Amino acid sequence: MALRKLLCVALFVIASASLAPGGTANEAPSVVLKFYLQQQFGVNELGMVPAARSPVQGTNTGFGQEVVYEFTVTAGKSPQSKVLGYVRGTAIVVNNTAASTTFFVQNVIHYDNGNVRGTLSQQGEAIFSSVSWEYAITGGKGVFRNAYGFNVGRLISSTPTPNGNLITTYYEASVFLDR
Repeated sequence: MALRKLLCVALFVIASASLAPGGTANEAPSVVLKFYLQQQFGVNELGMVPAARSPVQGTNTGFGQEVVYEFTVTAGKSPQSKVLGYVRGTAIVVNNTAASTTFFVQNVIHYDNGNVRGTLSQQGEAIFSSVSWEYAITGGKGVFRNAYGFNVGRLISSTPTPNGNLITTYYEASVFLDR
């Protein structure tokens, strides 16, 4: 009798776990946001913590350097395209070599395309290069309350400007919502 009861409890736990919300490999996201981030370095960021180590030759950033920033989110590649919101956050250099610099990024996306409006919190490590990178979406507000998922970014362009450098990146955020 005790074995039968234990088996029933185990089956209940397995069944409950399979019904719990959470992304699976076959589950489609509730919404996919596609946008460009216009990162105007030299204007819209502020160095908060100086580098603990000098930049490696051939790089511009030193280990431990931290910046806080606010950048514009747009619908198209051009900085003059429709504004969908902005991203505010921090980035810390956690590793730098002559080949690449790795940043730990924590930020909030403020998004409003006229139909979908809210904020998403995301974090992760990124090497801003020709290879794409991914952040974990760890929450949100508005229509994104209790959101989770992932946001994949890739470099589009880097253009020198009189004030610094305009870096344009493209993102596709796969957002899962508990309903």
